[in-house]
Amino acid sequence: MNTFRSPIRRAEVCFSEKPAFVDIPSGLKHTFTQVAERSRQIVALLHHLGLQHGDRVAVLAEGSPGYAELYQAVPMGGFVLVTLNSRYTLPELEAACNDCAPLVLFTDRSPEGLASLAPLILPMGPGLDSKLLGLPTSTNSEIDEDDPAVVFYTGGTTDRAKGVVLSHRSKLADAMSLITSVDLHHEDRWLVMSPMFHAAGSFNILPCVWVGSTQYFLPRFDAEAALRAIETHRLTITFGVPTMLQALADAQRRIGADVSSLRLLGHGGAPITSSVLQETIEAFPTTEICSMYGSTETAPLVTVGRHQEQQIGSPAAASAGIPVVGVAVDILDLNGCPVDSGTIGEIVVTGPNLMNGYWNKPEATAEVLRFGSYWSGDLGRVDGEGNLYVVDRRKDMIITGGENVYGVEVEDALTSHSAVVEAAVIGAPDDRWGELVVAVVVVTHEVSTEELDSHCRANLAGYKVPRRYIMRNEPLPRSAAGKLLKRELRAGLN
Repeated sequence: MNTFRSPIRRAEVCFSEKPAFVDIPSGLKHTFTQVAERSRQIVALLHHLGLQHGDRVAVLAEGSPGYAELYQAVPMGGFVLVTLNSRYTLPELEAACNDCAPLVLFTDRSPEGLASLAPLILPMGPGLDSKLLGLPTSTNSEIDEDDPAVVFYTGGTTDRAKGVVLSHRSKLADAMSLITSVDLHHEDRWLVMSPMFHAAGSFNILPCVWVGSTQYFLPRFDAEAALRAIETHRLTITFGVPTMLQALADAQRRIGADVSSLRLLGHGGAPITSSVLQETIEAFPTTEICSMYGSTETAPLVTVGRHQEQQIGSPAAASAGIPVVGVAVDILDLNGCPVDSGTIGEIVVTGPNLMNGYWNKPEATAEVLRFGSYWSGDLGRVDGEGNLYVVDRRKDMIITGGENVYGVEVEDALTSHSAVVEAAVIGAPDDRWGELVVAVVVVTHEVSTEELDSHCRANLAGYKVPRRYIMRNEPLPRSAAGKLLKRELRAGLN
């Protein structure tokens, strides 16, 4: 039986004095022995404070080795870690904490103004170090694989955020999937540059500890800082959402860092356009580009697509890859029946990585966890070789004149125009057609709607071509996970 104790137990024996976590700004290093010892001390502290098995412990902080220690330690003691979005406003934080009721909040912020979030607020960094001094080590509580380990609050691209409960089993299954899918090994050096309050920003912690990889932490994403870190520390692997890859490619053109050590650059969390993929490949000519698809509810990995840099220009470049080991992907119609290869349907996931459910939301849980599988709400198709292609959210699909239009395809056509930086395609109600295709476009310079229309008609069937264009100079609204918030764009339609 594997729990959160399993990775650090192995690493403490096999890689004891090797650096486990490195803080890039300060250069401070923590060995695997130190991480194991401090994790046990954190458990002892929580027991000393009177917490019981299953009690929630929240963290509100930027990325750091201290965050990773809490991520490792809290579930080791049988408690449940709640990762709070550091970009949330106080009312949003209060909503999450009212939902899951943490007894302790660890934070790197001033505690002033945070009293409504938890009965006890504890500092991170030196303030926590002083509280751990002299404490005995402890991990003596019983843990079952199915016990809740972590609660992540989703980005809420279509609805209000929900607390996704992931068990020890689901997180350890996901860790093993990542290890096998990208050939993770003890010589790897992982750059942690994504927000750690997201499942995709912390999915590296357990697998890297398990195999003895060293993890390097940036407190927040900065493209130039990330490139300098890759160059200085000879980092080998990292992950980001497509907007981060775009920023990395832009920065690399400016500074030309030595990124030859980076063997793999993974991306996920949102669709990547062909133009961003091409620019990323050009900026990292010796690096493997790897697509990853999943969701918070799947802990998060579902599929991995290796070597996109070898597929550029072919349809396979748009693939999200094949299912990771132990996970099954089915494409089903509205009646729950399998569709033919190449036919679009809902992506349904089965495996040990699935969430236990949504915290305090049994009805919402029952809507997506059915017959032992997770019904993702994403639409996709699978080709004859098992490659998954994600085409849209079911709620975002546009039906115009009886024809289905998938936003990703139209957005990809728009962003292939030299003037378009970003594009979002949404549906607007229409008495005649049911819905009209509307494109919200961020441009670098002035371009006429006639030119964009002509460009789209050269690449898309007529019914997919936007009937209306909304030009804007400011970036499109996105969640902290980098996902487009189309609901905000719909709300702004006249």
